[in-house]
Amino acid sequence: MKSLKKNHPYGGIMDASTGLQQLSLKSTETNIAELALSQSPLSTPGVRDSPISGTVPPDSFAVISHSNPLNSEYRLSCPKQQKSNIQNLRNIEIFAQPQPTQRPFYASDINDRPPRYIRGVHKELNGKTYNYPAVRIPDTYLNSNRIFYIRVTLTTVELKDGRRYIHPNSLEIMNRGNRSEILSYSTGILYRITGNDVDSNEIMTFDNLVAIKCKQSQLEDYGDLISFQTGKKCPNTAKSDPKQMIANYQLQKSQLAFSVFERVSQGRWQHIETIFSDVMQEEKEGQNMRTISAKSVFYEKFRSTNKTSEVNQWEFVQGTGENGWGTGQKQYYTVNVDKNARCENGRVIIEARKENYKGCEYTSARLRSKQSFRYGRFEIRAKLPSIKGTWSSFTLLPAVHTYGHAMWPDNGEINLMSHVGRDPTTIRSSVYTKSNNPSQNNTPFNTTKIPDATIHFKTYTLIWSPDEIEMFVRLNDGDKDDRRILIWEKQDRDWQFWPFDQEFHLEIFLAVGGNVAGNEIDDHQFPARLEIEYVRFKPMGEGEE
Repeated sequence: MKSLKKNHPYGGIMDASTGLQQLSLKSTETNIAELALSQSPLSTPGVRDSPISGTVPPDSFAVISHSNPLNSEYRLSCPKQQKSNIQNLRNIEIFAQPQPTQRPFYASDINDRPPRYIRGVHKELNGKTYNYPAVRIPDTYLNSNRIFYIRVTLTTVELKDGRRYIHPNSLEIMNRGNRSEILSYSTGILYRITGNDVDSNEIMTFDNLVAIKCKQSQLEDYGDLISFQTGKKCPNTAKSDPKQMIANYQLQKSQLAFSVFERVSQGRWQHIETIFSDVMQEEKEGQNMRTISAKSVFYEKFRSTNKTSEVNQWEFVQGTGENGWGTGQKQYYTVNVDKNARCENGRVIIEARKENYKGCEYTSARLRSKQSFRYGRFEIRAKLPSIKGTWSSFTLLPAVHTYGHAMWPDNGEINLMSHVGRDPTTIRSSVYTKSNNPSQNNTPFNTTKIPDATIHFKTYTLIWSPDEIEMFVRLNDGDKDDRRILIWEKQDRDWQFWPFDQEFHLEIFLAVGGNVAGNEIDDHQFPARLEIEYVRFKPMGEGEE
Protein backbone atom coordinates (compact mmCIF):
# COMPACT_ATOMS: atom_id res chain seq x y z
CA MET A 1 0.00 0.00 0.00
CA LYS A 2 1.41 3.37 -0.99
CA SER A 3 2.05 5.74 1.87
CA LEU A 4 0.09 8.99 1.66
CA LYS A 5 1.93 11.87 3.32
CA LYS A 6 0.96 15.44 4.06
CA ASN A 7 2.42 18.39 5.89
CA HIS A 8 1.82 18.54 9.61
CA PRO A 9 1.04 21.87 11.32
CA TYR A 10 4.08 21.45 13.57
CA GLY A 11 6.39 21.46 10.60
CA GLY A 12 6.84 17.70 10.24
CA ILE A 13 5.16 15.09 8.08
CA MET A 14 2.07 13.03 8.87
CA ASP A 15 1.84 9.58 7.31
CA ALA A 16 -1.88 9.27 6.59
CA SER A 17 -1.70 5.53 6.02
CA THR A 18 -0.25 4.72 9.43
CA GLY A 19 -1.29 7.66 11.55
CA LEU A 20 2.34 8.09 12.62
CA GLN A 21 3.71 11.58 12.96
CA GLN A 22 7.36 12.11 12.06
CA LEU A 23 9.31 15.23 12.90
CA SER A 24 12.86 16.16 12.20
CA LEU A 25 14.91 16.87 15.31
CA LYS A 26 18.08 17.95 13.54
CA SER A 27 19.86 20.96 14.99
CA THR A 28 23.19 22.64 14.42
CA GLU A 29 22.96 24.57 17.69
CA THR A 30 22.38 21.76 20.15
CA ASN A 31 23.16 18.09 20.41
CA ILE A 32 19.76 16.64 19.47
CA ALA A 33 19.05 12.97 18.82
CA GLU A 34 17.68 12.18 15.37
CA LEU A 35 14.51 10.22 16.18
CA ALA A 36 10.95 9.63 15.05
CA LEU A 37 8.36 10.99 17.46
CA SER A 38 5.42 8.65 17.15
CA GLN A 39 1.95 8.90 18.56
CA SER A 40 0.18 5.64 19.24
CA PRO A 41 -2.53 5.01 16.62
CA LEU A 42 -4.63 3.52 19.43
CA SER A 43 -5.51 6.86 20.95
CA THR A 44 -5.09 10.54 20.21
CA PRO A 45 -3.28 12.61 22.85
CA GLY A 46 -5.54 14.90 24.80
CA VAL A 47 -3.97 18.19 25.87
CA ARG A 48 -5.82 19.52 28.88
CA ASP A 49 -5.72 22.47 31.26
CA SER A 50 -2.52 24.45 30.52
CA PRO A 51 -1.16 23.09 27.24
CA ILE A 52 2.22 24.09 25.93
CA SER A 53 1.67 26.05 22.77
CA GLY A 54 3.06 24.38 19.70
CA THR A 55 4.37 21.40 21.63
CA VAL A 56 4.68 17.90 20.25
CA PRO A 57 5.01 15.35 23.04
CA PRO A 58 8.16 13.23 23.41
CA ASP A 59 6.21 10.04 22.87
CA SER A 60 8.71 7.41 21.82
CA PHE A 61 12.29 7.98 22.87
CA ALA A 62 11.94 7.16 26.52
CA VAL A 63 15.11 5.11 27.03
CA ILE A 64 17.15 5.86 23.93
CA SER A 65 20.46 7.21 25.21
CA HIS A 66 23.62 8.57 23.67
CA SER A 67 25.55 5.50 24.75
CA ASN A 68 23.04 2.76 24.02
CA PRO A 69 21.18 2.97 20.69
CA LEU A 70 18.46 0.37 20.50
CA ASN A 71 18.61 -0.51 16.84
CA SER A 72 19.79 0.83 13.50
CA GLU A 73 16.44 2.39 12.69
CA TYR A 74 16.68 4.62 15.72
CA ARG A 75 20.42 5.20 15.70
CA LEU A 76 21.41 8.46 17.35
CA SER A 77 23.06 11.03 15.18
CA CYS A 78 24.78 13.81 17.12
CA PRO A 79 26.25 16.75 15.20
CA LYS A 80 29.85 17.48 16.07
CA GLN A 81 29.63 21.27 16.04
CA GLN A 82 28.84 21.55 19.79
CA LYS A 83 29.02 19.14 22.70
CA SER A 84 25.98 18.51 24.88
CA ASN A 85 25.93 19.78 28.45
CA ILE A 86 23.75 16.88 29.63
CA GLN A 87 26.66 15.63 31.72
CA ASN A 88 26.31 18.73 33.88
CA LEU A 89 22.92 17.47 35.14
CA ARG A 90 22.80 15.24 38.20
CA ASN A 91 20.63 12.12 38.05
CA ILE A 92 17.11 11.99 39.41
CA GLU A 93 16.32 9.22 41.89
CA ILE A 94 13.18 7.70 43.33
CA PHE A 95 12.61 8.88 46.89
CA ALA A 96 9.29 7.12 47.63
CA GLN A 97 8.60 3.92 45.74
CA PRO A 98 5.04 2.86 44.88
CA GLN A 99 3.66 0.28 47.25
CA PRO A 100 4.44 -3.27 46.12
CA THR A 101 0.75 -4.20 45.86
CA GLN A 102 -1.85 -1.98 44.21
CA ARG A 103 -5.57 -2.65 43.91
CA PRO A 104 -7.01 -2.02 40.43
CA PHE A 105 -9.42 0.70 39.39
CA TYR A 106 -11.90 0.10 36.58
CA ALA A 107 -13.29 2.51 34.02
CA SER A 108 -16.78 1.54 35.16
CA ASP A 109 -15.92 2.84 38.66
CA ILE A 110 -15.21 6.40 37.57
CA ASN A 111 -18.76 7.70 37.89
CA ASP A 112 -19.81 6.03 41.13
CA ARG A 113 -16.77 5.85 43.41
CA PRO A 114 -13.68 7.87 44.35
CA PRO A 115 -10.54 7.15 42.34
CA ARG A 116 -8.09 4.61 43.71
CA TYR A 117 -4.77 6.37 43.46
CA ILE A 118 -1.40 4.67 43.04
CA ARG A 119 -0.14 4.67 46.62
CA GLY A 120 3.44 5.15 47.70
CA VAL A 121 5.54 3.71 50.49
CA HIS A 122 5.15 6.08 53.44
CA LYS A 123 8.23 8.30 53.89
CA GLU A 124 9.03 11.29 56.08
CA LEU A 125 11.76 13.92 55.65
CA ASN A 126 12.32 17.21 57.47
CA GLY A 127 8.78 17.33 58.79
CA LYS A 128 7.15 16.53 55.45
CA THR A 129 5.14 13.36 54.82
CA TYR A 130 5.04 11.47 51.51
CA ASN A 131 2.36 8.88 50.78
CA TYR A 132 2.59 8.77 46.98
CA PRO A 133 5.40 7.91 44.54
CA ALA A 134 7.98 10.67 44.65
CA VAL A 135 11.21 11.52 42.82
CA ARG A 136 14.16 13.56 44.00
CA ILE A 137 14.86 16.32 41.46
CA PRO A 138 18.38 17.80 41.65
CA ASP A 139 18.51 21.59 41.81
CA THR A 140 20.46 21.64 38.53
CA TYR A 141 17.13 21.03 36.80
CA LEU A 142 15.68 24.11 38.48
CA ASN A 143 18.50 26.63 38.59
CA SER A 144 18.83 27.28 34.88
CA ASN A 145 17.01 28.94 32.03
CA ARG A 146 16.44 25.60 30.34
CA ILE A 147 12.99 23.96 30.28
CA PHE A 148 12.67 20.39 31.57
CA TYR A 149 9.77 17.97 31.78
CA ILE A 150 9.36 14.59 33.43
CA ARG A 151 7.11 12.01 31.84
CA VAL A 152 5.52 9.22 33.91
CA THR A 153 4.65 6.05 32.01
CA LEU A 154 3.09 2.79 33.17
CA THR A 155 5.14 -0.05 31.70
CA THR A 156 5.38 -3.79 31.86
CA VAL A 157 8.31 -5.33 33.68
CA GLU A 158 11.40 -6.01 31.61
CA LEU A 159 11.11 -9.44 30.03
CA LYS A 160 13.88 -12.00 29.61
CA ASP A 161 14.58 -10.80 26.06
CA GLY A 162 15.19 -7.27 27.37
CA ARG A 163 12.00 -5.86 25.91
CA ARG A 164 9.59 -3.63 27.79
CA TYR A 165 6.15 -2.44 26.69
CA ILE A 166 3.64 0.29 27.44
CA HIS A 167 1.25 -1.40 29.86
CA PRO A 168 -2.29 -1.96 28.51
CA ASN A 169 -3.63 -0.47 31.74
CA SER A 170 -4.20 3.22 31.15
CA LEU A 171 -2.37 5.76 33.35
CA GLU A 172 -4.56 8.77 34.12
CA ILE A 173 -4.40 11.79 36.42
CA MET A 174 -7.70 12.55 38.12
CA ASN A 175 -6.95 15.84 39.85
CA ARG A 176 -4.33 18.27 38.57
CA GLY A 177 -4.41 20.54 41.61
CA ASN A 178 -2.03 23.50 41.40
CA ARG A 179 0.50 21.90 39.09
CA SER A 180 2.27 24.33 36.75
CA GLU A 181 1.75 22.35 33.55
CA ILE A 182 0.49 18.81 32.97
CA LEU A 183 -0.23 17.15 29.65
CA SER A 184 -1.79 13.72 29.14
CA TYR A 185 -0.71 11.54 26.21
CA SER A 186 -1.22 7.98 25.14
CA THR A 187 2.22 7.08 26.49
CA GLY A 188 1.97 8.78 29.86
CA ILE A 189 1.63 12.01 31.84
CA LEU A 190 4.02 14.89 31.14
CA TYR A 191 4.86 17.32 33.99
CA ARG A 192 6.91 20.47 33.73
CA ILE A 193 9.66 20.62 36.36
CA THR A 194 9.36 23.94 38.21
CA GLY A 195 10.12 25.29 41.65
CA ASN A 196 6.39 25.30 42.38
CA ASP A 197 6.18 21.54 41.90
CA VAL A 198 9.40 20.54 43.69
CA ASP A 199 9.41 21.06 47.47
CA SER A 200 12.18 22.24 49.78
CA ASN A 201 13.50 18.66 50.05
CA GLU A 202 13.97 18.62 46.24
CA ILE A 203 11.11 16.10 46.07
CA MET A 204 8.47 16.03 43.33
CA THR A 205 5.40 14.00 44.34
CA PHE A 206 3.19 12.22 41.82
CA ASP A 207 -0.18 12.03 43.53
CA ASN A 208 -3.59 11.54 41.94
CA LEU A 209 -2.31 8.97 39.45
CA VAL A 210 -4.72 6.14 38.63
CA ALA A 211 -4.02 2.97 36.65
CA ILE A 212 -7.28 2.03 34.93
CA LYS A 213 -7.32 -1.70 34.39
CA CYS A 214 -7.64 -3.20 30.94
CA LYS A 215 -9.86 -6.24 31.52
CA GLN A 216 -9.31 -9.58 29.83
CA SER A 217 -12.21 -8.96 27.48
CA GLN A 218 -10.68 -5.62 26.48
CA LEU A 219 -7.30 -7.18 25.74
CA GLU A 220 -8.88 -8.98 22.80
CA ASP A 221 -9.53 -5.58 21.19
CA TYR A 222 -6.32 -3.93 22.39
CA GLY A 223 -4.17 -5.64 19.77
CA ASP A 224 -0.39 -5.77 19.75
CA LEU A 225 1.57 -4.25 22.58
CA ILE A 226 3.45 -0.97 22.10
CA SER A 227 7.20 -0.90 22.64
CA PHE A 228 8.30 1.41 25.41
CA GLN A 229 11.60 1.98 23.60
CA THR A 230 10.18 2.96 20.19
CA GLY A 231 6.52 3.80 20.76
CA LYS A 232 5.55 1.44 17.92
CA LYS A 233 3.31 -1.58 17.90
CA CYS A 234 5.17 -4.86 18.16
CA PRO A 235 3.76 -7.47 15.72
CA ASN A 236 2.66 -10.83 17.09
CA THR A 237 2.45 -9.68 20.72
CA ALA A 238 -1.34 -9.91 20.76
CA LYS A 239 -2.67 -13.32 21.76
CA SER A 240 -5.99 -14.89 20.90
CA ASP A 241 -6.16 -16.05 24.50
CA PRO A 242 -6.02 -13.01 26.83
CA LYS A 243 -4.98 -15.21 29.76
CA GLN A 244 -1.95 -16.34 27.76
CA MET A 245 -1.12 -12.73 26.94
CA ILE A 246 -1.29 -11.79 30.61
CA ALA A 247 1.01 -14.70 31.50
CA ASN A 248 3.51 -14.17 28.66
CA TYR A 249 4.02 -10.47 29.34
CA GLN A 250 3.42 -10.57 33.11
CA LEU A 251 0.64 -8.02 32.84
CA GLN A 252 -0.37 -8.56 36.46
CA LYS A 253 2.81 -6.60 37.22
CA SER A 254 3.77 -3.07 36.25
CA GLN A 255 6.34 -0.34 36.86
CA LEU A 256 6.42 3.43 36.66
CA ALA A 257 8.98 4.91 34.29
CA PHE A 258 10.16 8.46 35.02
CA SER A 259 11.74 10.02 31.93
CA VAL A 260 13.29 13.49 31.89
CA PHE A 261 13.31 15.57 28.70
CA GLU A 262 14.56 19.00 27.82
CA ARG A 263 12.39 21.07 25.54
CA VAL A 264 14.93 22.73 23.29
CA SER A 265 12.51 24.56 21.00
CA GLN A 266 9.10 24.14 19.47
CA GLY A 267 8.61 20.47 18.64
CA ARG A 268 12.20 19.56 19.51
CA TRP A 269 13.07 17.54 22.59
CA GLN A 270 16.14 15.92 24.05
CA HIS A 271 15.94 12.86 26.28
CA ILE A 272 18.07 13.16 29.43
CA GLU A 273 17.46 10.04 31.50
CA THR A 274 14.90 7.38 32.53
CA ILE A 275 14.58 5.48 35.78
CA PHE A 276 12.12 2.76 36.77
CA SER A 277 10.24 2.20 40.00
CA ASP A 278 10.06 -1.05 41.88
CA VAL A 279 7.56 -3.60 40.57
CA MET A 280 3.90 -3.21 41.50
CA GLN A 281 1.82 -6.37 41.83
CA GLU A 282 -1.90 -6.25 41.18
CA GLU A 283 -3.94 -7.23 44.23
CA LYS A 284 -7.48 -8.42 43.72
CA GLU A 285 -10.39 -6.84 45.56
CA GLY A 286 -10.80 -8.49 48.93
CA GLN A 287 -8.04 -10.97 48.17
CA ASN A 288 -7.54 -13.47 50.96
CA MET A 289 -4.63 -12.43 53.13
CA ARG A 290 -3.43 -16.00 53.40
CA THR A 291 -2.52 -15.96 49.71
CA ILE A 292 -0.55 -12.72 50.04
CA SER A 293 1.90 -13.43 52.80
CA ALA A 294 2.57 -15.87 55.57
CA LYS A 295 4.06 -13.05 57.65
CA SER A 296 1.92 -11.48 60.30
CA VAL A 297 2.89 -9.38 63.28
CA PHE A 298 -0.41 -10.14 64.97
CA TYR A 299 -2.07 -13.51 64.68
CA GLU A 300 -4.47 -14.78 67.31
CA LYS A 301 -6.00 -18.17 66.65
CA PHE A 302 -7.55 -19.38 69.86
CA ARG A 303 -6.27 -22.95 69.79
CA SER A 304 -6.11 -23.73 73.48
CA THR A 305 -8.91 -25.19 75.55
CA ASN A 306 -7.31 -23.55 78.57
CA LYS A 307 -9.54 -20.60 79.33
CA THR A 308 -6.89 -17.93 79.72
CA SER A 309 -3.63 -19.02 78.07
CA GLU A 310 -4.60 -17.95 74.57
CA VAL A 311 -6.04 -14.52 75.45
CA ASN A 312 -2.64 -13.12 76.40
CA GLN A 313 -2.62 -10.50 73.64
CA TRP A 314 -5.78 -8.88 75.01
CA GLU A 315 -6.86 -6.92 78.04
CA PHE A 316 -10.32 -6.76 79.56
CA VAL A 317 -12.17 -3.44 79.59
CA GLN A 318 -14.23 -3.40 82.76
CA GLY A 319 -17.33 -1.52 83.88
CA THR A 320 -20.27 0.33 82.40
CA GLY A 321 -18.49 3.27 80.82
CA GLU A 322 -20.02 6.74 80.88
CA ASN A 323 -23.78 6.57 80.40
CA GLY A 324 -23.62 2.94 79.29
CA TRP A 325 -20.69 3.56 76.93
CA GLY A 326 -22.48 6.58 75.51
CA THR A 327 -25.46 4.61 74.22
CA GLY A 328 -27.30 3.54 77.38
CA GLN A 329 -26.09 -0.09 77.34
CA LYS A 330 -27.41 -2.31 80.15
CA GLN A 331 -24.54 -4.77 80.69
CA TYR A 332 -21.53 -4.68 82.99
CA TYR A 333 -18.28 -5.71 81.31
CA THR A 334 -16.47 -8.13 83.62
CA VAL A 335 -13.10 -9.87 83.71
CA ASN A 336 -14.74 -13.21 84.40
CA VAL A 337 -12.98 -15.83 82.26
CA ASP A 338 -15.33 -18.55 83.45
CA LYS A 339 -18.53 -16.90 82.27
CA ASN A 340 -18.03 -13.89 79.98
CA ALA A 341 -14.82 -14.46 77.95
CA ARG A 342 -13.04 -17.77 77.49
CA CYS A 343 -11.31 -20.04 75.00
CA GLU A 344 -13.36 -23.04 73.95
CA ASN A 345 -12.75 -25.55 71.14
CA GLY A 346 -10.24 -23.33 69.38
CA ARG A 347 -12.38 -20.21 69.56
CA VAL A 348 -12.79 -17.28 71.89
CA ILE A 349 -16.31 -16.97 73.25
CA ILE A 350 -17.67 -13.64 74.45
CA GLU A 351 -20.86 -14.45 76.29
CA ALA A 352 -23.57 -12.04 77.46
CA ARG A 353 -25.55 -13.42 80.39
CA LYS A 354 -28.80 -12.41 82.08
CA GLU A 355 -27.69 -11.87 85.69
CA ASN A 356 -27.59 -9.04 88.20
CA TYR A 357 -24.10 -7.70 88.77
CA LYS A 358 -23.04 -4.38 90.33
CA GLY A 359 -26.37 -2.74 89.61
CA CYS A 360 -26.68 -4.05 86.04
CA GLU A 361 -29.08 -6.67 84.70
CA TYR A 362 -26.59 -8.31 82.34
CA THR A 363 -22.89 -9.20 82.18
CA SER A 364 -20.64 -9.50 79.16
CA ALA A 365 -17.04 -8.83 78.09
CA ARG A 366 -15.14 -6.27 76.06
CA LEU A 367 -11.64 -7.21 74.85
CA ARG A 368 -9.03 -4.65 73.78
CA SER A 369 -5.84 -5.59 71.95
CA LYS A 370 -2.69 -4.80 73.91
CA GLN A 371 -1.01 -4.01 70.62
CA SER A 372 -1.90 -0.89 68.66
CA PHE A 373 -1.95 -0.75 64.87
CA ARG A 374 -1.63 1.65 61.94
CA TYR A 375 -1.97 0.87 58.22
CA GLY A 376 -2.51 -2.72 57.24
CA ARG A 377 -5.10 -5.40 56.84
CA PHE A 378 -7.28 -6.96 59.51
CA GLU A 379 -9.20 -10.20 59.12
CA ILE A 380 -11.62 -11.38 61.80
CA ARG A 381 -13.51 -14.62 61.35
CA ALA A 382 -16.59 -14.79 63.53
CA LYS A 383 -20.12 -16.06 64.05
CA LEU A 384 -22.56 -13.50 65.44
CA PRO A 385 -25.36 -13.79 68.02
CA SER A 386 -28.97 -13.75 66.86
CA ILE A 387 -30.75 -12.75 70.09
CA LYS A 388 -32.83 -9.57 69.98
CA GLY A 389 -31.35 -6.88 72.19
CA THR A 390 -27.69 -7.71 71.51
CA TRP A 391 -25.08 -5.61 69.74
CA SER A 392 -21.73 -7.08 68.67
CA SER A 393 -18.96 -5.01 67.14
CA PHE A 394 -15.36 -5.01 65.90
CA THR A 395 -14.18 -1.46 66.51
CA LEU A 396 -10.86 0.38 66.25
CA LEU A 397 -10.34 3.26 68.67
CA PRO A 398 -7.35 5.65 68.93
CA ALA A 399 -4.52 4.74 71.27
CA VAL A 400 -3.79 8.37 72.25
CA HIS A 401 -5.50 11.75 72.17
CA THR A 402 -3.87 13.48 69.18
CA TYR A 403 -6.42 15.85 67.64
CA GLY A 404 -8.97 18.38 68.82
CA HIS A 405 -10.46 18.85 72.27
CA ALA A 406 -12.47 15.64 72.62
CA MET A 407 -11.13 12.12 72.36
CA TRP A 408 -14.30 11.15 70.50
CA PRO A 409 -15.16 11.83 67.76
CA ASP A 410 -12.19 14.15 67.08
CA ASN A 411 -9.66 11.30 67.04
CA GLY A 412 -11.81 8.96 65.00
CA GLU A 413 -13.41 5.53 65.19
CA ILE A 414 -13.47 2.69 62.65
CA ASN A 415 -16.32 0.19 62.91
CA LEU A 416 -15.38 -2.78 60.78
CA MET A 417 -18.49 -4.73 61.73
CA SER A 418 -21.56 -3.77 63.70
CA HIS A 419 -24.49 -6.16 64.13
CA VAL A 420 -27.69 -6.05 66.18
CA GLY A 421 -29.77 -9.11 67.03
CA ARG A 422 -33.08 -7.51 66.07
CA ASP A 423 -31.87 -7.36 62.42
CA PRO A 424 -29.80 -10.55 62.26
CA THR A 425 -29.09 -10.56 58.50
CA THR A 426 -27.70 -7.00 58.26
CA ILE A 427 -24.08 -5.92 58.78
CA ARG A 428 -23.09 -2.27 59.07
CA SER A 429 -19.66 -0.66 58.63
CA SER A 430 -18.89 2.99 59.46
CA VAL A 431 -16.33 5.60 60.46
CA TYR A 432 -16.65 8.53 62.84
CA THR A 433 -14.67 11.78 62.65
CA LYS A 434 -15.03 15.31 63.99
CA SER A 435 -16.70 16.39 60.74
CA ASN A 436 -18.72 13.22 60.21
CA ASN A 437 -20.56 11.76 63.20
CA PRO A 438 -24.08 11.26 64.58
CA SER A 439 -24.26 14.77 66.06
CA GLN A 440 -23.70 16.17 62.57
CA ASN A 441 -26.20 13.69 61.15
CA ASN A 442 -23.72 12.72 58.43
CA THR A 443 -22.04 9.51 59.61
CA PRO A 444 -20.36 7.67 56.70
CA PHE A 445 -21.78 4.13 56.77
CA ASN A 446 -23.09 1.36 54.59
CA THR A 447 -24.84 -1.97 55.16
CA THR A 448 -24.97 -5.33 53.46
CA LYS A 449 -27.14 -8.41 53.84
CA ILE A 450 -25.69 -11.71 55.08
CA PRO A 451 -28.50 -14.26 55.44
CA ASP A 452 -26.50 -16.68 57.57
CA ALA A 453 -24.24 -14.35 59.60
CA THR A 454 -25.57 -15.87 62.84
CA ILE A 455 -25.38 -19.45 61.60
CA HIS A 456 -21.98 -19.74 59.90
CA PHE A 457 -18.59 -18.12 60.40
CA LYS A 458 -17.83 -15.19 58.09
CA THR A 459 -14.58 -13.30 57.48
CA TYR A 460 -14.64 -9.53 57.98
CA THR A 461 -11.77 -7.55 56.47
CA LEU A 462 -10.44 -4.03 56.97
CA ILE A 463 -7.85 -2.61 54.55
CA TRP A 464 -6.35 0.60 55.94
CA SER A 465 -3.81 2.74 54.08
CA PRO A 466 -2.66 6.38 54.43
CA ASP A 467 -5.25 7.34 51.80
CA GLU A 468 -8.30 5.16 52.29
CA ILE A 469 -10.15 2.71 54.49
CA GLU A 470 -12.12 -0.18 52.98
CA MET A 471 -14.24 -2.81 54.71
CA PHE A 472 -15.28 -6.15 53.26
CA VAL A 473 -17.04 -9.38 54.14
CA ARG A 474 -16.42 -12.81 52.63
CA LEU A 475 -19.82 -14.43 52.26
CA ASN A 476 -18.55 -17.95 51.55
CA ASP A 477 -15.18 -19.54 52.21
CA GLY A 478 -14.82 -20.54 48.58
CA ASP A 479 -15.47 -17.06 47.18
CA LYS A 480 -12.65 -15.60 45.09
CA ASP A 481 -13.44 -12.02 46.05
CA ASP A 482 -14.99 -10.35 49.06
CA ARG A 483 -17.98 -8.01 49.08
CA ARG A 484 -17.04 -4.43 49.86
CA ILE A 485 -19.25 -2.74 52.43
CA LEU A 486 -17.69 0.73 52.79
CA ILE A 487 -14.86 2.89 51.48
CA TRP A 488 -13.71 6.16 53.10
CA GLU A 489 -11.12 8.28 51.27
CA LYS A 490 -8.78 10.91 52.68
CA GLN A 491 -8.82 13.00 49.49
CA ASP A 492 -6.20 15.47 50.85
CA ARG A 493 -8.53 16.56 53.69
CA ASP A 494 -7.31 17.50 57.15
CA TRP A 495 -7.58 15.67 60.46
CA GLN A 496 -11.21 16.68 60.98
CA PHE A 497 -12.10 14.33 58.11
CA TRP A 498 -9.12 11.97 58.40
CA PRO A 499 -7.72 11.38 61.91
CA PHE A 500 -6.67 7.88 60.80
CA ASP A 501 -2.93 8.53 60.58
CA GLN A 502 -2.32 7.47 64.18
CA GLU A 503 -2.30 4.13 65.99
CA PHE A 504 -5.53 2.44 67.04
CA HIS A 505 -6.43 -0.46 69.33
CA LEU A 506 -8.90 -3.13 68.26
CA GLU A 507 -11.85 -3.71 70.60
CA ILE A 508 -14.29 -6.60 70.33
CA PHE A 509 -17.44 -6.52 72.43
CA LEU A 510 -20.93 -7.87 72.92
CA ALA A 511 -23.35 -5.32 74.39
CA VAL A 512 -26.96 -5.61 75.57
CA GLY A 513 -29.72 -3.02 75.22
CA GLY A 514 -29.42 0.72 74.74
CA ASN A 515 -29.86 3.07 71.80
CA VAL A 516 -28.10 0.82 69.29
CA ALA A 517 -29.15 -2.69 70.31
CA GLY A 518 -32.65 -1.60 71.33
CA ASN A 519 -34.39 -2.27 74.63
CA GLU A 520 -36.65 -5.06 73.39
CA ILE A 521 -34.54 -7.91 74.74
CA ASP A 522 -35.32 -11.62 74.44
CA ASP A 523 -34.24 -12.52 77.97
CA HIS A 524 -35.43 -16.10 77.68
CA GLN A 525 -32.88 -16.83 74.91
CA PHE A 526 -29.81 -15.83 76.93
CA PRO A 527 -26.92 -16.43 77.15
CA ALA A 528 -25.88 -14.86 73.83
CA ARG A 529 -22.55 -15.83 72.25
CA LEU A 530 -20.15 -14.01 69.95
CA GLU A 531 -17.70 -16.63 68.66
CA ILE A 532 -14.34 -15.67 67.11
CA GLU A 533 -12.14 -18.17 65.34
CA TYR A 534 -9.20 -15.89 64.63
CA VAL A 535 -7.97 -12.30 64.41
CA ARG A 536 -5.19 -11.45 61.94
CA PHE A 537 -3.36 -8.27 61.14
CA LYS A 538 -0.94 -7.93 58.23
CA PRO A 539 1.00 -4.64 58.11
CA MET A 540 1.56 -2.81 54.88
CA GLY A 541 4.32 -4.17 52.63
CA GLU A 542 8.00 -4.36 53.37
CA GLY A 543 9.43 -0.98 54.26
CA GLU A 544 6.02 0.59 54.90
CA GLU A 545 4.53 1.91 58.06
